[in-house]
Amino acid sequence: MPVFATGATGWVGSATIDHLIAAGHDVLGLARSPDAAARPHGMGVEVIRGDLAQTEGLARAAQSADAVIHTGFIHDFADFARSCAIDRAAIEAMGAALEGTGNPFLVTGGMVGHRSGPC
Repeated sequence: MPVFATGATGWVGSATIDHLIAAGHDVLGLARSPDAAARPHGMGVEVIRGDLAQTEGLARAAQSADAVIHTGFIHDFADFARSCAIDRAAIEAMGAALEGTGNPFLVTGGMVGHRSGPC
């Protein structure tokens, strides 16, 4: 099954990709830079260049897969609200692309010293 994964070179994403490949899945992995793209490609991942702010590309990649796993996040804690807004837009774009397909969409998340208020 083809699976699209954001955050393919991150801590959670790379471990997720290892398990997907071991289970026999074809993985499409999002990578921002040429250096980042080389890592998952070497693991047998088809690399899609882009970033979480490029919602049209995320939607196309989501439509091309049978499942989506979103492990990516921009870790810019100096502008955390912006990082959250980009993450939300990415999730909405991929979710809209999957709407009505019945394809699974797994979104990871976490809390790191988050103070109360909107994210």
